[in-house]
Amino acid sequence: MDFTLHSVTVFYGLYGSGKSEIAINYAIKLAGQGTGATIVDLDAVTPYFRVRDVREALISRGVAVVAPKESVRHMDLPVLPDGIRRVLQAGGSPVVVDVGGDPTGARVLGGLNDALPASARGFFVVNFRRPFTRTVPEAREALNRIAGSSGLFPSGLVSNTHLGELTSVDHIHEGAGSIQELARETGLPVVFCAVPSWLRGQEDAIRRMTGDLPLLWLERFFRKPWEAVE
Repeated sequence: MDFTLHSVTVFYGLYGSGKSEIAINYAIKLAGQGTGATIVDLDAVTPYFRVRDVREALISRGVAVVAPKESVRHMDLPVLPDGIRRVLQAGGSPVVVDVGGDPTGARVLGGLNDALPASARGFFVVNFRRPFTRTVPEAREALNRIAGSSGLFPSGLVSNTHLGELTSVDHIHEGAGSIQELARETGLPVVFCAVPSWLRGQEDAIRRMTGDLPLLWLERFFRKPWEAVE
């Protein structure tokens, strides 16, 4: 997919939406276009699956990482990265922000609204296979709650319906249909549909099912503790 560059792109959504994986992959794609990229870890609520945990992998891909200090890396504390306001206001290479997965986590972004440039864009990530976003009405309610806490109403929607390693083409199709219904209800565009990279062999079928929705192929960075590293 081609990327429309914004000075700051914020990804938010409920727990299990996959927003952190998307933020990481999005930042890597931006860096690969020669623009450079910075990713900001604003997930100050949950201790699981945070950008700061894959810092080294991101740096190796040309993505600068702004996250809380190493001394508080594994603490479940609402600690903000040093110099966060300066990063958001700097301009230059694009900045990708990963926000905590509930209204409480999104409130952290609300406290930084005065530092966001006018061109900042928020993308709401939806996984229709997760509790509290299994239906379009539930997803719309979650969107309104998180956007209200963050103070940044989304500019677009991201479809990321999945069941982890069990994700199939049918799940992608299901999510694409539901996200388009949510788009009609909210008047928001669908920015892209996220697809696990291991489904590339079925790209033709996926594209038939998703129509003209742009696709973002996701490399997996987060693994459960009991999963073997490939």
